[in-house]
Amino acid sequence: MLVGSVEVLRALTAMVVIEVRLRTGDLPTTCGRLGVRLDLASGEPAGEPAVLPRWSRPAVRVSHAVVAVWPGGSCLRRCLLVGHRLRTLDPVLRIGVRRDGARFAAHSWLEIDGKSLDPTATDFPVLAAPGAHPDPS
Repeated sequence: MLVGSVEVLRALTAMVVIEVRLRTGDLPTTCGRLGVRLDLASGEPAGEPAVLPRWSRPAVRVSHAVVAVWPGGSCLRRCLLVGHRLRTLDPVLRIGVRRDGARFAAHSWLEIDGKSLDPTATDFPVLAAPGAHPDPS
């Protein structure tokens, strides 16, 4: 039980830092300080699922639980928390946007070694920073 309590404490502490950084800074700086690479320049999202090492699973499970009850919990906050907890695996944050009729939907996910931790990632075309993709015309 002590291991679970330590994981919860680590996740909650990191979540407070993430929330403050998201509210007071920009995303690239926040990612850098958390040990998560932000990639807005690559092409399509990875379709192949990532397989995480066994040691990482408690941190991921607790991170998902913390974000699920966090006020304003979102896929971005989940990615930042999980990415921070798995920073030794060099996680990459990707962001995608799709149009659903007249509405837009945005989603973020993590990739490790070019493989996605989120099976829904392929439903969202990758958002690219201005000038990241050459103009096809």
